[in-house]
Order: sequence, then C-alpha cells, then structure tokens
Amino acid sequence: MVIDMGDCKKFIADFPVNSAEFLTAITYATTELYISMHVLDLVDNTAFSIKTNEFIDKFMKCGNSVQESLTNVMVNLACPESVETIKNFTILSTLPERMKNTNVISEIFHGKIHGWSKAIFVRVGQEKTLRRVLFFVENVNAQMTKLEQEKVLLEQNRKQQNMINALMNGYASVVSVDFVTEKVEIFRVNDRIKRALSLMKEPPSFKTLVEKFINTTVREEDRESLRKVIDESYIKEYLPVGGSLSKIFHNELGQYVEMKVVRTGEEMTMFGFTDKNNEITEINDKIYRDSLTQVMNRKYFDDKLASRDSQAVVMADIDFFKDVNDNYGHQCGDAALAAVASILSSSVRNLDRVVRYGGDEFLISFKGISHEVLKNRLEQMRARAEKIKLQDYPDVKLTMSFGGTFGDGIVSDMLSFADKALYVSKKKRNCVTLVPFEEKN
Repeated sequence: MVIDMGDCKKFIADFPVNSAEFLTAITYATTELYISMHVLDLVDNTAFSIKTNEFIDKFMKCGNSVQESLTNVMVNLACPESVETIKNFTILSTLPERMKNTNVISEIFHGKIHGWSKAIFVRVGQEKTLRRVLFFVENVNAQMTKLEQEKVLLEQNRKQQNMINALMNGYASVVSVDFVTEKVEIFRVNDRIKRALSLMKEPPSFKTLVEKFINTTVREEDRESLRKVIDESYIKEYLPVGGSLSKIFHNELGQYVEMKVVRTGEEMTMFGFTDKNNEITEINDKIYRDSLTQVMNRKYFDDKLASRDSQAVVMADIDFFKDVNDNYGHQCGDAALAAVASILSSSVRNLDRVVRYGGDEFLISFKGISHEVLKNRLEQMRARAEKIKLQDYPDVKLTMSFGGTFGDGIVSDMLSFADKALYVSKKKRNCVTLVPFEEKN
C-alpha cells in the first residue's frame, strides 16, 4: 500500500523531529546507491515510498497489508537461494523484538536484477515502542566485490603465512627476499647472526646480505657450495614455485647448520636457518665414528675427507703392532689402539681430522699449519706414545712412526706422499718423516 503526498505531509507534520532536517536527511539518502526507500508505519499499517521504481511499485500494490506488499517486493527482488533468508528478515511482527536494543539491522542477499544487495531497517523516532522505520534496499555490488577481493587477498596471505609459519617452525633465523626489488624482510634472526651481520633497522640488499652472511658465519670450505644454492638463477632453474630444498653447512665455529630454501612465488623466496649440530653430530657419530677408538672411520675419509683441501696429511701406525696382538692378545691390541687414538685426537685442533684408516694405521689431516708447527706437533705425539701405559698390560711398550707431507692440496692427492714418508719412518721406527707435497700438473 502506498499513500499520497497529503498523507506524506501529515506523516512529516506528525513526525517528532524537525521536518526540515528530516527532509534534508532523506534527500541526501536518496542520492546514495539505494534501490528503494520506504517509510513504514507499523501501527497505521502504511508505507510511504521515498525512492522506488515501476518494478517495486507493482509488487507494493499487490498486497493487502504492508507485510504482504513488503514480502512481494523482496521475494521478487531476490534470487531463489536468498528468498527464504530475506522473507524471514522482513517479517514486521518480529521487528520490535529484533530492534529492541539497536537502531539498525540489515541483511545481505543476492538479487535477480541488482546483484548483491542489502536490506536495512532503521528506527525512526525515540519512542520506546517501535512504530516507524525506514526500510532501504541498497546496491552493495561494489562493496561485495571489494570484500571478495579482500577475502582472496586474505586467503593468499593466509597461505603465505602458513608457509612462513611452516618454514619458521624450528628455524632460528628466517628471511624473505623479493628478487625483483632485492628487498629483504627479516622474520626472525638469532642474536649470534645479528651480531655477526651487524644488522641495522634497514637491512642491506639481498646480495650484500648473502656476502656478509657467508663471509662472516660460514666455514670457508662450504662457502662456494652455499653461494651456488642461494643464487637467484639457481633457485629459478631448479626450484619450482612451492618447492623447497635443504643444505647442511658448517658455521664459523665448525658446527652444523641447516639452510632451508622455499620458493613461495615467481620472485619471492624464503630462507630459514637452524642449528643442526647436535642432531647431525649424533647421526655422523653412528655412521662415521670408529666405535673402538672414537676417531673418524674409513667411511668418513671416503665420503667426506678425501676431497677436501688440506695443508698437511700424515699417516701413522703403531710399531710392531702384530707382535702386541700375537704376544698379549687382541684385547691388549684394542687397548693399545684406543690409547694411541686418544693421544692423536687430543693433540689436534677442531678443524683438523683424525681417521682410523685401517688396522693400526691412522691418517691425520691438518688445516692451516706451517711446516715447523707440524713437525713439532708430530714429535710431541710420538713422545707421548712412548709414555703410554696400558693398565692391564704393564709390560707392553708402545712406539709410533709418522710420515707426512705438507703443502696445499687435496687430501686424496696428498695421501700417497704421506704413505711414502711413513714407509721411510718404518725403516727406523719411532720417528717422524716429512716430505713436501708436489702437486702434479
């Protein structure tokens, strides 16, 4: 039911607020994206249209009451999937209770003509008993489109955050890099790396950060292999979006660190770093440590040490070891091997390596050592071996022979030189022989 202008003037005259202000408010409201606007009087059962169209007028006139007219309009405006929702929303008999503690209620629905729309009831007046309401139908396609876009963006951000969280789980340091801008975002960094890199509020470019990180926190022998994996071209060629890889390296303290790389987008990549020293040391101990002597085993030499750079390689064995086994038994021989290995391992630095090469033969690889220091160190080892006393075998006297080579080379290439030097020492026993390493052209 729609009343005429005379009824409108009477309504405005009866309205308990300044009529000029009310008309100004209504005029402003009709400039907005409202599909329709009606003033409903729940007591008089009347509806006054402020903004409407032929479609809405048609269905407003079909009803015998405001409720029927309103239901006709909304049912014909709404798509089938929204009909039940909007019918329930526009039930006027429940409106006073629903608006008991609020001045505005609304419901979004999908319309046949206007797409996403919003139905709104607004209380008019301050009476305790709800009598008059403004009823709007508003086109909210723009807002819903924006909302959908925001939802998509939020979902993308959620997936990105989940990926970051997965990467950050258990990683002490996590950074993200945009290869287009070279912008680095730091999510987490431990204090030791922060001090080493001297990170300021504004982090350096990715390439600068990589060089600082590698040169200050990575052991020299692992630097080139790490540079290769971190390089942008390598990541884009071998790592698909969503893919990941891990690499173990040694930090400047010789401890194991794992780097995980996750390519989160075409140009975005995440890097995570975490301490793996205890975990990997435990694994390596099972694989690469000789159970009797507690120094590294032949497998460690073959898998790890043979291909590394070294400044000196030494071979050593126990003099007349066969006689020890034959005369005192293999248990005595085992005790002799353990005692000798203890002396060798306690006489080298963390960056040097002692390997039980086979039987009673030991290999020692030295890093960054001079000829004079090397000779003194081996003489000290030889002298300490002479003083070994086996608790259960007081009559056993042990000596050792050492043969080594010094110079810059690969351990496997230097081995034959050290072996020849040991052969010379074995002719005398209980002595040290050193020869220079001459790399083959």
